[in-house]
Amino acid sequence: MPRLIIDGREVEVPAGTKVIDAAEQLGIMIPRFCYLKSLGAVGACRMCAVKFLDGHKKDLDMSCMVDVRDGMVVSTDHPDAVAFRAQIIEWLMLDHPHDCPVCDEGGHCLLQDTTVSGGHSLRNYRGPKRTYENQYLGPLIEHEMNRCIHCYRCVRFYREYAGGTDYGTFGIAGRVTYQRFEPGRLESPFSGNLGEICPTGTLTDKPSRYRARRWDLERKPSICTHCSLGCNTLPAVRYREVLRVESRLNEAINDDFLCDRGRYGFGYASMAERPRTALVDGQPVSPEEGATAALERLKAVIAAHGPQSVAVHASSRCTVEDMLAARRLATALGVPAPSFFLTEDERTACTNAVAALDADLAWNMEQVRNADMVLVLGADPLNEAPMAALAIRQAARAGATVAVLDPRPVDVLCEAVRLPVRRSLLPAAVAELLGRMFAEADLQGEALEFWRELQASGKGRAGEFSELGAEFDAVAHALSRAERPVVVCSTMAMPAQWPVLAAGVARLLRRTGTEERAEVRSGLFCLLPRAGSLGAALLADGEGASLEGRLLPAEDGQAAKALICIGADPLGQYPGAQAVEKALGGLDLLVTVDCAPSATWDKANVALPMRTIFETGGCLVDNHGLLQRAVPVFAGGLPVIQDGHGSHPPRTLGAGIPGNDPRSMAGWLDLLAPETENPESSSPAADMLRAAQAEATTEHAVQVLPAEAPVRFGSLDWLAPFIEAGREEGRCDVLVTGSTFGADRLANLGEPGETLLPEPCVYMHPLDAADLGFEDGETVLLPLSQGVARTVLRCRENMARNTVVVPKTPDSGWQFVGGMAATVSMNRLWREQGDEDRAAMARVDTDDSCPGGNL
Repeated sequence: MPRLIIDGREVEVPAGTKVIDAAEQLGIMIPRFCYLKSLGAVGACRMCAVKFLDGHKKDLDMSCMVDVRDGMVVSTDHPDAVAFRAQIIEWLMLDHPHDCPVCDEGGHCLLQDTTVSGGHSLRNYRGPKRTYENQYLGPLIEHEMNRCIHCYRCVRFYREYAGGTDYGTFGIAGRVTYQRFEPGRLESPFSGNLGEICPTGTLTDKPSRYRARRWDLERKPSICTHCSLGCNTLPAVRYREVLRVESRLNEAINDDFLCDRGRYGFGYASMAERPRTALVDGQPVSPEEGATAALERLKAVIAAHGPQSVAVHASSRCTVEDMLAARRLATALGVPAPSFFLTEDERTACTNAVAALDADLAWNMEQVRNADMVLVLGADPLNEAPMAALAIRQAARAGATVAVLDPRPVDVLCEAVRLPVRRSLLPAAVAELLGRMFAEADLQGEALEFWRELQASGKGRAGEFSELGAEFDAVAHALSRAERPVVVCSTMAMPAQWPVLAAGVARLLRRTGTEERAEVRSGLFCLLPRAGSLGAALLADGEGASLEGRLLPAEDGQAAKALICIGADPLGQYPGAQAVEKALGGLDLLVTVDCAPSATWDKANVALPMRTIFETGGCLVDNHGLLQRAVPVFAGGLPVIQDGHGSHPPRTLGAGIPGNDPRSMAGWLDLLAPETENPESSSPAADMLRAAQAEATTEHAVQVLPAEAPVRFGSLDWLAPFIEAGREEGRCDVLVTGSTFGADRLANLGEPGETLLPEPCVYMHPLDAADLGFEDGETVLLPLSQGVARTVLRCRENMARNTVVVPKTPDSGWQFVGGMAATVSMNRLWREQGDEDRAAMARVDTDDSCPGGNL
């Protein structure tokens, strides 16, 4: 590695490192405005000038544009460099307003720091300043164009890095502005990053505007809980109110950025409606009284119906600590082990993912960004885990081929080869793809058996893909040449065994004959339903049932009579509204432990308030097996602005914190099952997770996946019935998909999350819509097994025929589907009629066959 000297100190860094980054490793902060490592170097601001004394031209140059060389000698404080930077500072301050006291960026502004450190204190230019009009950019970003120093960071991130198209550069010469063509909300789901990367107060965070200075805030390292990727965050709290969430650099995961769901999904933690008091039969009680009432009633149910009648369910978005506490509670009560998944399909899918993954195959987002071929196989990254789509875009920017094999209108933020086939044809399409890459003679052993099973599933279906022959050839060619291919899969709307197939495909890409190709390191990037899904699957260890299995058992099973529901809202999240409502209505006892208001909380006999991750911290296992630690940001309690004293803390001091009844699950465990009755629940998986917890810190994550997966090439005996089920003529697939905003229940609550909710809609191919007489933007009725969905139709050409996609958003009707995927007759889709049409229909619809009776 090259060795160089910076300001008389030697440093050794990897080849390709920029001088500006090498200096940082010595603790030397070279001033900069335009440079951000994640965005790359452009040398636009000229602030990072340094003097090269040897190993490069002996003159001033921009440290962000020069790679280190062995023997290089650099001076950052040479008089020539200092004078050059001082001149740049003066130029930048010619038109800059002197409004630091009222600027939200004041106190952590790069321009402010640089101006002071550069010694610039007097403005020599006495002419009029250049001014601009500000523009409305939506509810997340505030625009103050007069403060801009034209570093281009915002445009480079928004357009180049994130793929946005509605914000850019306007004007020429001294009238250049950065804005939208017309005022309006920024469309990119990553727009919140603009307020963080802007080095001045031009673009600032609107929800926290004028709420606090940086030095007023409590800030601690945390983990995002709004999807399974484990992005690193830095929440900021003042007066017991979460005001903002910023990204925390982790090059292996989220790098410097966050999606807007993760950045603005914190409103539930401080909303006025948040449950903060225990309730028994709707009446407020103390925490001790609530726990006592719950325990007494649970014992009564056990005495009447036996221990099998009590179900404990902890959401898979809970921390590992809360899941372990749920296990200990079940052990102390003598009832079956807790469930961590809402549905059997979700439980099976996550269990299959754990069985198929190992530390080598499971890729992180940095590896995805560096991939040279991305195959999106039955996944919708932007809607399920937006930062995954951002990683795929970076791979494409670096030259990777991106292919999408999915029936939904998947957006990956870049150009992609699209193979839109129906859900039931996906395995046959994979077989067609691999059949163009491998011959039977190329493989042996378990890889050959896997390939044969896959080929058998696609037998006789090649004609289905005749119109996509060129696309299949292009994808097969790219996969054959790739040295770092990655398969991106998901568990949403796909068969529960899908991770097994995706893992087999990823491993097959490494092989030729009996050997793995040493030059090919393929990976699998599996999107899971919730933040702790992988940890929950490990802890379940292939045993136990889902909540669906306990509440809606098979005919010979015993339905639970009591439910302890931790951190979940089955009434709002289960994909079968009528079924779960009936099941909960038949319970003798419902105990809810939650941190947010919900329909399940309102229905509970005993409701116990729970703390959030901002108050408890904890560990989460992300989708590639890293157990990461979040620390408590503050001690909890009612925000000062809500405690009756206005925005000022109380003027009479007391020992208590208002609104601090909520407890972590471990805290409630101490009340529900005292230590003498609270044995440690042990299993190999639980012991492994506890050991990882003991080792993990905010700076050091622990890999919990095994070195080699238990299942390398899993059985595909499920393919035949799956494919056969999709053969019925005249029927279409109804698929529930994620949504960038709206799919995560906590992110939907409070400000600013609820302002980001999209309109309810369903997606359909334009040719299918034309066959049914529908037009884009019309309101349609979709009769499903659990009710009639009434929503707006949106037509998309980049999706499969005979497919209806229902986003998982409030009021879209997704809970009426009865699962994450179903089939219905195409003739059961109706266009909502006007008053005259309804009157005419009533005259011909004598048997009242129209769905819902409200055409």
